[in-house]
Amino acid sequence: MTTKVNTTEIGDNFESKSLNIIKKVIEEEQLGHLAKHLKIFSKKRYYSNLRKKNIKFDLTIEVWPPGANRYVIIYIIECKDYDKRVPVDDIEEFHHKIQQVSGVNVKGIFISNSPLQEGGFNIAESVGMMVIQGESSDDFKIVLHKTNRNRKSNKIPFINETLDIGLIDAGSEQIEKLVDKKILGILYENLSKSHVSYNIDKLSKKDIEQIVNKELNKVNPKILSEAKSLSSKSLINYVQDELNIRVIDIEFQSNLLGTSDIRNSNIGLNKTIKGTNRELFILAHELGHFILHQKLSIGQTTYDAFEDSEYNFRTDKYDLTNPKHWIEWQANYFASSLVLPKVPFLARVYRYQDILNKSRGKIYLDDQYQNRKDFSELIKRLSYFFNVSKTTVIYKLNEMGLINDQSRLKPIGQIISEYKLDLFT
Repeated sequence: MTTKVNTTEIGDNFESKSLNIIKKVIEEEQLGHLAKHLKIFSKKRYYSNLRKKNIKFDLTIEVWPPGANRYVIIYIIECKDYDKRVPVDDIEEFHHKIQQVSGVNVKGIFISNSPLQEGGFNIAESVGMMVIQGESSDDFKIVLHKTNRNRKSNKIPFINETLDIGLIDAGSEQIEKLVDKKILGILYENLSKSHVSYNIDKLSKKDIEQIVNKELNKVNPKILSEAKSLSSKSLINYVQDELNIRVIDIEFQSNLLGTSDIRNSNIGLNKTIKGTNRELFILAHELGHFILHQKLSIGQTTYDAFEDSEYNFRTDKYDLTNPKHWIEWQANYFASSLVLPKVPFLARVYRYQDILNKSRGKIYLDDQYQNRKDFSELIKRLSYFFNVSKTTVIYKLNEMGLINDQSRLKPIGQIISEYKLDLFT
């Protein structure tokens, strides 16, 4: 087999990882004497009659039948690294470039680390393009694979406009079937592995806070610099005017407080929370999905199958043991950091402690009536100022280590667990 790729140069970038997927199929599988009929190229140029010049493709695999003076089938692979959903224009451009490789049967494979926008998905499906999504040869899945149901074998489809069956003889057809089988086989094998990450970035609290602070400075710089509070109205205006995300109503009957539809750029809010102290947090939570989870590759059915996270009284936190836990924790921490940013929140805690003649810093909570009463008053003031639920405030104080909990009747962990619906949607 001829290869133009120096394997020692395969690094950590996404294109190299994508190349490794294909090379793993072609080089590690036992293709025997057929290997000499395959040629792999990186960044090879092909002449376009339309452009009157060459077009460069990321990766190509050429099929050369025995005795042929040129290849008759070509796999054209495009590799793209994104921090958000793949724009429809990129799929259109890839398809247009493929069409210009004339006189040959083409199989188009688009590899990305992010999901496609709806328009791009529709184009790929209609023209017969295969889409692979993932981040390495050990973590990817087929998102779109249109097959001909009349055929017994599972094959990678040709791009519709390029198919010329007259160019394919018995020899090339056998090579095609083998290459398709090996590519699809290893993809499906990896798809079943339990360690698939669904493109969930394991962001730390510090990572999320940095992302949130950038957004806050866009919404209103005074929130961080002057310890101001964020309002539902200002956040809705920012989401709709600057991010082009529509905020729509969910009917009363729905059991969902909020929804995020990244594909259609919609955030839904249940009518029952509109104008209440839960609206801001729920809106921020759904925005967190938009900001943090553009690359997410987990279907709704798979997502719903995972159990919700339960509060662990021993560790005093929620356990994160499956993808759903991580996704929801990230959105919740994003929301908490957005509506209760640490510096403004701490400044307001100190101010109310001064007003209540309490020492600044940790809040001592036990079962004495006066301490409970002062704690309740502090929570009420913070809840009103930041326009969030009391439980959200308690959760933030606890997360920041500001509560010295000595209660035997009802510890903070139990309070959070009892009212977690104020926090998690």
